[in-house]
Amino acid sequence: MAPFDPRDLHSTPHLAPLVPTLPIRLRRTEILTVVYRTDRAAADALIPEPLELTGDLCVVHVYKMHDAEWFGVYCESAFQLPVRMPDGRCAVYSPFLVLESDGAVAAGREIYGQPKKAGQVSLDPDGDLLVGRIARNGIEIATATMCWKQTPSSGGELERLVPGSGLNVNLRVRQEEEGRTSRELVARAFADVVEHEAWTGPGTLELHPNAQLPVHLLRAGEVVLALHRVLDLTLAPGSVVHSYR
Repeated sequence: MAPFDPRDLHSTPHLAPLVPTLPIRLRRTEILTVVYRTDRAAADALIPEPLELTGDLCVVHVYKMHDAEWFGVYCESAFQLPVRMPDGRCAVYSPFLVLESDGAVAAGREIYGQPKKAGQVSLDPDGDLLVGRIARNGIEIATATMCWKQTPSSGGELERLVPGSGLNVNLRVRQEEEGRTSRELVARAFADVVEHEAWTGPGTLELHPNAQLPVHLLRAGEVVLALHRVLDLTLAPGSVVHSYR
């Protein structure tokens, strides 16, 4: 048998690549979002320059991917902080992400620079309550709740409260040959978003310490928004917005 031509590959391993070629479509993606006030100094310490923190809010998403191309069915979570990019645009920066899919962990880190780690995430109704749970090392580190479908919404509350919430920027760090390390800020936005339904209502967030995922540093204060949505969306390629030389 002849060896394969590596120029035909876009990801490894051969015959079972882990990272897809973008774009890919995610259908019926269910998202519980809780926005709360946190300690601004603690948040600022997690933001790389030249990004600038623009407020004391923190956005927590818990996702249930009901049908994600390549990755299947899994749950994911993200903590995001509002920032201003070097070009003046508003965005959100991700200091912590936890999810269940090895392919999605690899793709998020390699393509966008998202600091994803494997963990246990769930999003399910429990009677009249929607509950999102995030765990690492078997220890629950975050629990988000929202009353089940009480107030219909247009889905635009998040962007009004956190301008730039649809644009995610991340610090991509890659170790290269001869001890070199590249560092870049990479931004990406969801494309072709279709909203099937959206709801708001009372919500809560509880955080617990974990040295491998120190989300507790972003102390949970007043919850200012709880939002439950079901979307179709496309993961598109990102773009480099700043390089560290």
